[in-house]
Amino acid sequence: MRLPVTVTVFCVTVLCAAVGGCGPAPTGPAAETPVYVLNLQNSERGRAEQRPANLVLSEFSTMSGVTWRTWGPTRATGAGRLSGTWCLPECADAPYAATVTLSSVIPVKGKGYFSRYAITADMPVLHRPEADLSGVLPTP
Repeated sequence: MRLPVTVTVFCVTVLCAAVGGCGPAPTGPAAETPVYVLNLQNSERGRAEQRPANLVLSEFSTMSGVTWRTWGPTRATGAGRLSGTWCLPECADAPYAATVTLSSVIPVKGKGYFSRYAITADMPVLHRPEADLSGVLPTP
């Protein structure tokens, strides 16, 4: 028994959909959503940036001279110098060596934004209780 052409085409289409498609295999990786951090450095509203050399993490802590080891799509890690209001006056001229990790990407208007930070720093023990070493990053 021969099936009509429309039934045959329908069956082939359903079969292709069921097994993952009958078209050519993808040739490259899927496009990733760009990932940014909202940086308040010299900007009240903040700027969407990738791999900023200087990054305001909170109203109390800033990283400067950051060299990013990794960046995105779920995490970024960089090394630089940490200073903040909690360590003045000691750290004003000599910020502490630190590593910052950005994580918890959330989507905002077609872009991903890191929404959390965590810092490990080489600092005096007396500053650790008041240091702002982890928290929530601003997002647009």
